[in-house]
Amino acid sequence: MIRKISSTLSTFNEIVFHEGLNILLADVTQESTDKDTRNGLGKTTFTEIIHFLFGGSCTKNSIFKLEQFINHYFIMDLEIQGAKITVKRSGFDSNYVYLEYEKGSYFENIFGELHTKIKIAEWNRFLGDYLFNLNFKDEQINENLKFRTLFPYFSRLAKDGGFLEAEKYFKTQKIHITQIVLTYLLGLDTELAISYKKLEEKKKEVSDLRKALNTEAYKNIMHEGINLDTEITILSKEIQTSKNELANFQVHPKYKEIEIEANEYTRKIADLSNKNFVDRQIISDLKAASDNEENITDINIVDLYNEVNVKLPEALVKSFDASKAFHEQLVRNRKNYLANELEKYESDIQQREKLIEKLSLEQSKNMEILNTHGALEQHSLLQARLNELVSKHEMYQNQQRFLTSLREEEANLKISEQKLILEINKSLEQHSKIKNEAILLVEEVSKSLYDSVAQLSIGQTKSGRYDIKMISRNQGSTGINSMLIYCFDMMLIQMSLFLNRKMDILVHDSTLFDPVDERQIAEALRFGKEKSLEVGFQYIVTLNSDDLPENIKDEVKSNILPVILTDSDESGCLMGIHF
Repeated sequence: MIRKISSTLSTFNEIVFHEGLNILLADVTQESTDKDTRNGLGKTTFTEIIHFLFGGSCTKNSIFKLEQFINHYFIMDLEIQGAKITVKRSGFDSNYVYLEYEKGSYFENIFGELHTKIKIAEWNRFLGDYLFNLNFKDEQINENLKFRTLFPYFSRLAKDGGFLEAEKYFKTQKIHITQIVLTYLLGLDTELAISYKKLEEKKKEVSDLRKALNTEAYKNIMHEGINLDTEITILSKEIQTSKNELANFQVHPKYKEIEIEANEYTRKIADLSNKNFVDRQIISDLKAASDNEENITDINIVDLYNEVNVKLPEALVKSFDASKAFHEQLVRNRKNYLANELEKYESDIQQREKLIEKLSLEQSKNMEILNTHGALEQHSLLQARLNELVSKHEMYQNQQRFLTSLREEEANLKISEQKLILEINKSLEQHSKIKNEAILLVEEVSKSLYDSVAQLSIGQTKSGRYDIKMISRNQGSTGINSMLIYCFDMMLIQMSLFLNRKMDILVHDSTLFDPVDERQIAEALRFGKEKSLEVGFQYIVTLNSDDLPENIKDEVKSNILPVILTDSDESGCLMGIHF
């Protein structure tokens, strides 16, 4: 229970609370004009101060970071099962809270010194453990539940969307988080709700993978259209063949030199063969020239002229004999030249043939080495080819394993989902006493209002997860959503005490009652007053004075707090100054 909220800010209007119903009014004074407003008097700020002291976040945009307030402490006297603890926190040192308590109190055993400073995270752990029985040694609970995910159900903030839906305190709150929190607050099997959340997360991951596999980019990576089993089989055979080739491959240390030498022999042999071919052509021509030389020594010019009865002069015959002798000498010289040339070319060919034979022998030796050995570069190429085949083989195998795992995961998720459906259904039956208690508490609150407006539904969706929600009986009723929230919150605070938890504070901002007609407001305040005293919780309401129904004023007169926020001047607002 909150006993007092104050501040080191001198203008702050200190508020002292009592048991049961506490109404913080914002009133219109006689001096107020039509232009004055009760907005900004501090009703919403009051709720934010409660969150601030109960370990809420303090961002750079927080009012506690404003220049007027950042260096001041906001203070709360809190009583938990008869033990008093004072909590102080400021905007300039917002990561810590300062605690004070009496010697010998329960808190001394936890925090040690009577005046201590602890981190907000530690303060929140304590509040979660002490007020909600959160076991932070339980890894499942620690990952999914915090004090700050539970407390806002007992002090909703309009700026967070806390008055939009009964089941949520935050407008973008995810459904699975909501069901986890509500199963805990209602005393149901929270571990099953956590398991279902994890199941849905896995299903989303698998679904996202399936979507990714359908994109063009992934289809190319995954080699869409090929049969992985077939490709893996073929590659396995190629890899074995390549391994055998490498195993039989012999690398000669001078392979490159021998290869160059063999190529040089081949070049020389070809060059020699070409020269022989040319020379043989020349020999053929020389032989033809020699055979065609006419042997003119056998021609007798006297006899030739006698045959034609021509008498030659003696001088002419002598001259011809001399010419014939000269020509015969010339022919003999030419034949000797041709014979010498022919001998020379034949000799060159014979020498080249011998050299070709020698080179061919050396080349055959080199070729034998080349045929039985390989170069390091060739070996490297074979190895690179093998590596490429192995890499491709592994890639296909990984793809095959991935697709197999994906199919198996999809099948396992379906099995897990069906199993969870049965487990949650069974758990709801086992927790029927707690479930019925919550349903009946909502029914009790609903009937106390002007018309019975709400029901609590606790069951399963078609997919099997927990489904905890408020149902309206009268869709046409004014402020129906607000009354659903009212009934829900009244049930939660009573379930907290029913489950032997120490959370005994419920705060409702005036936003909750804005759309509600005065008859329902009156019944809500009446029920809150009676039930808070009966069960033993503190119910704090901020309300505009003109929203307080006339027919309830006398009944709740003692519940209205002495500090009434007014718009007469800035001293009448909660902070005592306008900001």
